[in-house]
Amino acid sequence: MKSSLNKLILTRYIVGGFADLIYISAANDYTSAMKKSLLFLALVTVLASCVRNDSRLITPIVTTEKPAPDPDWIKLEIPTGQEAYAIAGDIDKTLLVTTYSKAYYTTDQGKTWQESKNFNGPVPGLLVRNDTTFALEWRNYDRQGNLLGAKTPQYFTPDYGKTWLPYFQYYKAYLEEIKPIGSVKSKTGVVYSIQSYTTPTSPGSGSFYINPSEIRKEDASGQRTLRFPFKQNLINLYLDAQDRLYVAASGGTYQSQNNTFFCCTDKMPAVVYVSRRPL
Repeated sequence: MKSSLNKLILTRYIVGGFADLIYISAANDYTSAMKKSLLFLALVTVLASCVRNDSRLITPIVTTEKPAPDPDWIKLEIPTGQEAYAIAGDIDKTLLVTTYSKAYYTTDQGKTWQESKNFNGPVPGLLVRNDTTFALEWRNYDRQGNLLGAKTPQYFTPDYGKTWLPYFQYYKAYLEEIKPIGSVKSKTGVVYSIQSYTTPTSPGSGSFYINPSEIRKEDASGQRTLRFPFKQNLINLYLDAQDRLYVAASGGTYQSQNNTFFCCTDKMPAVVYVSRRPL
C-alpha cells in the first residue's frame, strides 16, 4: 500500500493552448501540488486576459465620413486655375469659366474640365449676346479710379469655349459695351453684388489684408446679406437663364490669424459656387 502511494503521479494541465506537466513524487504532496497548479492556472488566465484587453485598447478607429453637401450651394474647383474671374453658360449644359490665365469649360457639372484657351492673363468679363460669348480682356475705370467693369473684346466663342475666333475678323458691335464686375441683375429686377472688406496690416499702414467677402441681395423689400457660409475672396457674379447665381472666387487658403488669404500658387484651384436654386 505504501509503495503504491509513493508512485509518481502525472498530472497534465492545458492552458490557452500550452501544456503544463507536473510530476508529484508522493501522495502526501498531492494536495500541495494541486494548490500550486491551480494558482498557476489562475495567473496564466489573468495574464491572457490582460493581453487581449491591451490589444483592444490600441486598435485605431478610422472614420471616413465626408461633410454633408451644403443645402444652398454647389462648389466646383478647376485644378491649378488659381482664381475664377468670369462665368458664362449653364452648369447643366456647358459652363465656361476664365481663370488666372486660361479659359476652361465643363459639360459634366464640373466633374472634369477642358482647357479652352490660354489668354496669358485674366479675362475679367464674359459678355453673352444670343448664342455668342465675347471675352472682355480689359478693365474700365472712371476718372476717379472706380471700376466700371470689363471692356474690349479680343476673341469670341459660339459654343461656350469649345472654339474661339478673333473678334475683329467678324464683329464691330459690342466694342464699347461694358460688362459690370461683381454685380448682376435678374430678370425680375433683383440685384446681387459682392461686398468686399479689407483691414490695415498695422495701425496707420497703407497696405491692407483682404478679408472674406459677402454677397448682398437688393429687391423691392430692401437689401440684405445672403447666406454664404464660405470664407472666400469673391471676384465676380453671374446669373444663368434659370436665375441661379454663380460666384467666381479665388482659390486662396484662408488664414484665421489675420482674417485674410494666402494666394495664389499654381497648385491652387479656381473656385466657383453655384446656387442650387434661384435665391
